[in-house]
Amino acid sequence: MSIPKEPRQLMINIMYLVLTAMLALNVSAEVLNAFLSMNRSLNESTEIMDKSNQQLMTAITEQAEAYAQFQPYADSGMEVQKIAREFSKYVEDIKTELVEASGGIDENGQPIGIKNKDVTTRMLVTEGRGSELEKRINKVRTDLLAQITDEEVRTQLATTLPVKVEVIPENSDKENWAQFKFQQMPVAAVLPLLAKIQNDVEISETSILGYFYKKTGSTVLKPDQFLPIAATNSSYLTVGESFSAELFLGAYSSTADNISIQVDGRNIPVRNGKAVFNTTAGSLGEQSHRMVVKLRDPLTGSVEKFEKTFGYTVGEKSVAVAADKMNVFYVGVGNPLSLSAAGVPSTEIRVQATNANLNKISNGKYIVKPTAIGKSKITVSGGGLDPAIFEYRVKKIPDPQILIGNEKGGIMSAAEFRIHKGIRAHLENFDFEARCNIQGFELTRLPKGGDAQSELNRGGAYASATKRLVQAAKSGDTYYFEKIKARCPGDQVGRKMNGMIFKIK
Repeated sequence: MSIPKEPRQLMINIMYLVLTAMLALNVSAEVLNAFLSMNRSLNESTEIMDKSNQQLMTAITEQAEAYAQFQPYADSGMEVQKIAREFSKYVEDIKTELVEASGGIDENGQPIGIKNKDVTTRMLVTEGRGSELEKRINKVRTDLLAQITDEEVRTQLATTLPVKVEVIPENSDKENWAQFKFQQMPVAAVLPLLAKIQNDVEISETSILGYFYKKTGSTVLKPDQFLPIAATNSSYLTVGESFSAELFLGAYSSTADNISIQVDGRNIPVRNGKAVFNTTAGSLGEQSHRMVVKLRDPLTGSVEKFEKTFGYTVGEKSVAVAADKMNVFYVGVGNPLSLSAAGVPSTEIRVQATNANLNKISNGKYIVKPTAIGKSKITVSGGGLDPAIFEYRVKKIPDPQILIGNEKGGIMSAAEFRIHKGIRAHLENFDFEARCNIQGFELTRLPKGGDAQSELNRGGAYASATKRLVQAAKSGDTYYFEKIKARCPGDQVGRKMNGMIFKIK
């Protein structure tokens, strides 16, 4: 692969290589935001290229209007622009559909479903949109090159045009290009990949228009609009980490020596139209820098100035742990636990628990199962963190409500009383999946004007003798449920529960 001569194209290729490498990592929220930052930078570069291409086309058209022999170049140039814009719109429509299908845009103008991998796989792999895109890339490349009538020039340009379908590596397990590019990729990663394809078409358009432009004999035009761009390696740092930002001005000439760049009043050396700004994260909090780019017109000597503020956040390595459902742990059930550590890779985090079994579900998500009532300590370490200890109380599951149907006592008709098959223990307002079981109870029937009759019952369902007492219910009878025992998850023995009294109406 040839190395691009233009600093802007070299920068875009570097960003694309970094993006591809990052896709192999276990992406965090910071990495996903970095993908979105790349997407914005690529879109900005594409806009600049489009404006520059329009100026090239204007110059070609002006020469064709003045000299009729240049009209074929103007006609071919307009066809090149039509091909490029139709393709760019086609890719933009895919991006829009991806964003909408993954949840749309939030109030800050950012895609909501940046982590969504299902929608990208479904649209671009399963439904065949990726294969269609592959065909369209090959077609737009063929159509653009067809506008060059000189076979030698066409062959030469064919080796340099960036718009093309990459060859799948031999060691890849993917069956096709669409799977290789998009399968199980989050929306945040696919957007810059698509933006890179759009950018490749813009650069290809520039190469062909540049050839037409040169054939008309025009002098090189200076674009009339510029945009300073800051591509940073991170927007969040911890104390002591290095910060690096590549600062460059879009749509400049690779041979120009008329650009100067300052950051916070300090001159930054410019090489090949690009300056690299380096600093070290110091104090905590938001940090910002002011960039000033000056461009001198080599013909008139006039100077244009462009300004941009960029920055980052400096934080400390820290850890936070939170029980997902309550501020305590309960014996007998799995207690969800969330853990986050700022500035520390998830693979380096070490978590330990006392008086409990700990099971990791995913990065930052754990299930804690205490082994006894008392206290449990969660210790988090690794990744340069000082060990952080979080202490939680461990309690037994609260007592359940004893019910017949949905009633815990009171007045009930004989018909309703007789239809129930037993009593049950209900955990009210308890956020965990847990069930308490009735171990046994004593039922006493006191008929109106008669003698009391009692039966012991094992379990919550009525046994034969107990059922006979229930089926004998008549108006005026009173039923006493006493000596109730229930056992909940984590209990060593059954609990003594409050009784119930029902008056038959």
